[in-house]
Amino acid sequence: MVPIPSKLVLWTGEKHCGKTTSAANLVTIARGEGFNVAGLLAPALYRDSELLGFDAIDLHNETRAPLARRKTDAGKTERFTFLPEGLKLGNAALSATAAKSADLVIVDEFGPLELKGRLWRENVDSLLASSSALILLVVRQELAGAVRRVYTDFPCRNLAAIEPESIDKVIGMLRDCRQSQRETK
Repeated sequence: MVPIPSKLVLWTGEKHCGKTTSAANLVTIARGEGFNVAGLLAPALYRDSELLGFDAIDLHNETRAPLARRKTDAGKTERFTFLPEGLKLGNAALSATAAKSADLVIVDEFGPLELKGRLWRENVDSLLASSSALILLVVRQELAGAVRRVYTDFPCRNLAAIEPESIDKVIGMLRDCRQSQRETK
């Protein structure tokens, strides 16, 4: 029996360990290999070692917008204010139109809000249902099990974001997918 290829990759690691940075490295390498990459990166913004918030970068056209900023009266819930321009950019970056010709779609990040059905959840659900691209979700390690339970219908692979061989594994998956597509033509 031939194993079903994974359509979903969980790019996991501890909070603030470099998941986004390694995903950005993956983007560079994948593009260098001729793969079309779409989706969203959300790099953290710091000042004097203090987390200020996150920006959104559309990987299709490299546009950037402020996504979230830390609230000054931050409590234990909703520590960030999400900004309309970043949400608009993120939704456009994760749309079926933006991902139409993509080989790889990155979603940074899929976290507690998405697990509650908010933020990028609808986009991810739609992409998994309609796109032929490999979908890579940047996920905190402690949430990986919950994300897997949400997407039990999709073959899933968990990769440690900060392990150098994880990039090679994703590139291998993309090559395998490209080869399968050539064989079916």
